[in-house]
Amino acid sequence: MAPSIPKLDDTNYAEWRMFMKALLTRQGLWGVASGTVTCPLGSQNARPVVAWHKKNDEALAEIILNLHPDQLSHARGSDDAHTVWTSLQTVHQSRGFGTRLSRRRNFFSMVKRDEQSMTSWIAEVRRAAFLLEEIGAVVNEEDVILVLTKLPSTFDNIVVNLDSTPPQDLTVDYVIQRLINEESRQASNSLSVDGAIAGVARARARTPLSQITCFRCSQKGHYQSDCPLPAPANAPTGAQAAAAC
Repeated sequence: MAPSIPKLDDTNYAEWRMFMKALLTRQGLWGVASGTVTCPLGSQNARPVVAWHKKNDEALAEIILNLHPDQLSHARGSDDAHTVWTSLQTVHQSRGFGTRLSRRRNFFSMVKRDEQSMTSWIAEVRRAAFLLEEIGAVVNEEDVILVLTKLPSTFDNIVVNLDSTPPQDLTVDYVIQRLINEESRQASNSLSVDGAIAGVARARARTPLSQITCFRCSQKGHYQSDCPLPAPANAPTGAQAAAAC
């Protein structure tokens, strides 16, 4: 049984084409669908001709079975797999200058969202680059790196470090690895801080307030920060006390 792939609709031609090519290749039908394997010369009953028509029919069936119903109109009127394949490409793969310009503008305006995981962001950028290449636009490594590093301010340090990386080392794979490592480091630091805060809170919770002695008035039942008495005029502020330490 052939593997299931998303059916072609008005929004997913680039991905569908990739899936469909892999499916047809796996079944030995891509040559017929792509037009690189044409019908051999000979009578209709000749074995090579019969074999080619069988593959053509199978390729056509696979293409049609993987179309959304609203795409069937593009496959009508021909029983040739390559003709139908080309017709679908013509309909969906616009290569006009306006389309390329619009997609490039969208590509370079991409910015990672704060709540978005780094792996999701990387996949989103790579997909956008893939869609650009599918309509004939040139997307080089520098373009992809530029968009990948459009990150929230928490990643400013890693972006500065990447900017100072020697050009020969600054590849897309290198940048991706650094970004994923930085996300892991930030997540680890966040857990450590949260754990420390939780530890202080637990320590306070374990000591009854009635046993707490205020360092200002020496009375029990409250912390110095909650003391009702005013602080002495010569008492250092929090910042001064920290500086003295």
